[in-house]
Amino acid sequence: MQEYSYTSTLKVLPMVGEETFITNISYNTSVSDNTTYYSDENEHFYDFVHILYKFFIPVLCVFGIIGNALSFRVFVFTSFAKQPSSVYLAALSVSDTWFLSALLVSWIGSLNRLATQSVVFCVISIYITHVTSFLSVWYVVLIMLDRYIVVCHPLKGHRLCSRQRVLIALTIVTAFAVLFYSYCFFTLKIDHLDDSERQLCRVRESSYHVLRLITYFDSVITFIIPMVAVFVFNLAVICSIRRFYFRQFRMSRGQLYASTSPMFNILSKAQVRLTVMLIIVSSVFLILNLPSHGFRFFILVNDLLKRRKENFHLFLIQHCLQIMYYINFAINFLLYCTSSKSFRRCIRESPKCQKY
Repeated sequence: MQEYSYTSTLKVLPMVGEETFITNISYNTSVSDNTTYYSDENEHFYDFVHILYKFFIPVLCVFGIIGNALSFRVFVFTSFAKQPSSVYLAALSVSDTWFLSALLVSWIGSLNRLATQSVVFCVISIYITHVTSFLSVWYVVLIMLDRYIVVCHPLKGHRLCSRQRVLIALTIVTAFAVLFYSYCFFTLKIDHLDDSERQLCRVRESSYHVLRLITYFDSVITFIIPMVAVFVFNLAVICSIRRFYFRQFRMSRGQLYASTSPMFNILSKAQVRLTVMLIIVSSVFLILNLPSHGFRFFILVNDLLKRRKENFHLFLIQHCLQIMYYINFAINFLLYCTSSKSFRRCIRESPKCQKY
C-alpha cells in the first residue's frame, strides 16, 4: 500500500527518508481515501527512484555548487568578464547555486526530520526554489536575447547590449521574481502525517483557489513563454551562424572577396565562438527542462479538464523527470568547459578585479 500525490509545479523539494514525500508548492491532488495497490514492477521502480533521490541528489548538488562557484569566478574575476554576456552568466551561476543549496539542505533535513519540522524552514526552502528556478529560466532567455541581438542585428548590439542595459534587465527580472513568489509566505503550512513525526509542507485549504490561478499563470511565465522564446532565438541565431561560417568558407576558397553585410563586418570569430557555447547551453537547457515541464503542463491541463487519473507509475515517472530538471542546475560548468576554449583558458587565470 502506498499513499502518493501529484504536484502541479516543478519546484518540488525531495524529502528522502524512509519514503519520498513531495513538498507541495501550488496545490495537491493526493490519493489518501482510495488506497492504491501497486504491482511488483512499480515497487521496483519506486525503489530505483528512491535510490536516485537518496544517493544521486547530494552528489549532483555538491558537484553543481562547486562548478557554479568556479563558473562565477571565471565570469567575474578573469578576462572573460569583459564580455557583456558574462554578467548574465554570472547571475545564472548564482541562481543555480542557491537552488542546489536549497535542494541539498532539504535532502539533509530529510535525514534528520527534526530539521524539517519548522514552518520557517519549509517556507524559505520553497520560496528560494520558486525564485531561483524562475530566475534560471529567464536568465537563459535574456542570454539568448542578447545573442540574438548581437548576431542577427549587430549594428544595434553595442547600444542594446551594453553592460548598463544588462544590469537593468537583470534587476527587473530579479525584482519581479522576489516580489511575485512572496505569496509562499502566506499560503503554506506544516501537516503531521498519521500521528507520526513525519511532516509535509502543504498549501492552506483557504488558498487552494487562488493558488490554482497562480499555478496556471506560473506555467505560462516559466514554461510556455520562456521555452518558445529560447527555441525561436536559438533557431534564428543558428541560422545566422551557419551563414557566417558558409561565407567564411567561401572567402577562404577565393569565391568571395568582400563582405557586403554589416553582420560579417562587425561580428568577430570570438563572438561567434561565444555564441556557439551559449547555443549549446540553451539547447541542453531545453532538453532537460521540456520533459518535466511538459509533464507538469499535462497535469495542469488534466486538472483543468477534470480528467485527473491517479496512477502510481506516472507519479514515479514525474520524479525521474524531476531529476532531469535538477541536472540542469548543475551541468553548466561542464558545458562551458567542453564547448569553450576561452573558458578553459580563463579557469587557469589568476583571479583579479576587472575594470569595465
